[in-house]
Amino acid sequence: MLLACQLGQWWGCSPVPQRTAPDPEAELVQEGMAVAGSNQLGLRLTNPARHRQTLVARLELKTPAGRPLAHEQTLRLAPGASRQVALPFQAEEPGLYTGSLKVYAPGSGRLIRAFPDLQIPVWARWEFTPDRSYYTSEAQLRFRSRLRRGKGEGKKLLVELREGEQVRARQQLPFRGSEALGTLGITQLPPGCYTLRARLQGPAGVEDSLNCQVCKYPPAPQEVKVDLFAQSLLVEGEPFFPIGLYWLHAEDLEELKRLHFNCGDYFYKLRGAEIAALMDQAARSGVRILLELTPFIRGRAEPDYQAIAATVERYRRHPALLAWYLVDEPADARVDPALLERIYQQLRQSDPYHPVYLVNNRPHSYGTYLGASDILAIDVYPVPDHPLTRVRDYMQQAHWAAQGRKPIWLVAQAFGNVEHWARPPTPAELRNMVFQGLVQGAGGLLFYRYCQEGEQQLQPPALWREMRALAAELGALGPVLAAPAPLAQAESADGPQGVEAMLREYQGQYYLFVVNCRAAAQRARFRLRGLPALARVEALYQSQAPALQDGLLVIDLAALGVGIYRLEPAGT
Repeated sequence: MLLACQLGQWWGCSPVPQRTAPDPEAELVQEGMAVAGSNQLGLRLTNPARHRQTLVARLELKTPAGRPLAHEQTLRLAPGASRQVALPFQAEEPGLYTGSLKVYAPGSGRLIRAFPDLQIPVWARWEFTPDRSYYTSEAQLRFRSRLRRGKGEGKKLLVELREGEQVRARQQLPFRGSEALGTLGITQLPPGCYTLRARLQGPAGVEDSLNCQVCKYPPAPQEVKVDLFAQSLLVEGEPFFPIGLYWLHAEDLEELKRLHFNCGDYFYKLRGAEIAALMDQAARSGVRILLELTPFIRGRAEPDYQAIAATVERYRRHPALLAWYLVDEPADARVDPALLERIYQQLRQSDPYHPVYLVNNRPHSYGTYLGASDILAIDVYPVPDHPLTRVRDYMQQAHWAAQGRKPIWLVAQAFGNVEHWARPPTPAELRNMVFQGLVQGAGGLLFYRYCQEGEQQLQPPALWREMRALAAELGALGPVLAAPAPLAQAESADGPQGVEAMLREYQGQYYLFVVNCRAAAQRARFRLRGLPALARVEALYQSQAPALQDGLLVIDLAALGVGIYRLEPAGT
């Protein structure tokens, strides 16, 4: 099942007392993706002793709704034997399952091994999604269905666009592999909201069905949509990968645009005329703004609904508007999730043409506030007190909470020497954290924060240079980063722990983003599945030169090193 990529970061081990006869060894193993329904947790056991040993494994989980699950299984090991066993568990609903696994000796109850902090993401058995968050002038509505486990041989997808009981359009198509792609014509469809119904059909009939709402609106001068296939933004119909900064001022924008930053936020430090000046200058400079509603919600007994409505009415047609910044870190401020969802629905009614953005810094509450935004951003600031891999961990948990339904953006730490952050990240640490986010599928990147000349204690010149370098490199690759993930994969081939990769396809070429999450040099070997034969591999932006050996892509990575590689198929 698909557990965390690095199991050891969450699962600790209880101390094992020294004995004359060595205790059995136990480790968890990856067994594919867990989906709603029947699943198995893989456990590999080794008996180093010269006699048979009997163990008991007890798995205790809580469902996303808090319901307990438990399974206990007796395991027998021959002398010197190693075997893999499967511990079954039933997942009735998608979401994050948490709990523990204990392996102990029966009778005495002596603990052999404990995994106290299990986190098992369980996905829906299949997904179905339209390609846009809303439609205006598109001639077609594209849709996609993917099976998360197994292939679709003998299965069909029936899709209907319904207005009440009336069927406006219908299409039936077979699965090819694990995916079905189709289109419905919507040129003549009147503006309004409709139900898109998908039925998964097998040889014995309908196996399951999913519904989602799709809306068509009259075209508007300013349209910012979410590409739901790629989990990225479309600004005026063009792919847009956000590379932004916090704490912007109007006088900074021309320079920041020249440095390849394309969006940002003023972190509710500006008011009234200052916001108006920022927005107008942003429009002239070609920078998009996340417009703050936080001051009207956070820290108040009751939101200022009048101020929210007035702000939306004033700026909803402004050419610099990228998204509404609903609230910052609502869990810390103890903002009621139901209240935020009501405000979110009001925003969607007042301005359906711009998405709603929310920043959450508490992984346990990602799912709690998910219904109050179109974009979930996470701010992860691990330096210096936590491992850098907290970025990867939190990104994974955000994706588990969103279940692939909403883009996840990263707000990266670009500051220090303030409050309980005793130092800022080094340039290498910053780049590593950014690439951790990218490899985990970040649909946008913002740096917290942009510091003025007099704030070098917060953001040393070397760190600012690295931010600029990242903006230039990623800005040039914006269309690649905004492209959907292909079905092709780059899999580690007996590679080292802590090296992870992401593959993207753009205009017939593939791009591989690689990050070494460890502070030690490592050699990574990737098996490229589903790709055509390659003519060449090009290292971009000072990345270490790769090698193709026996069908594997071999890359040497420095400590905390990263790399970007363009893979050119033969014949292109």
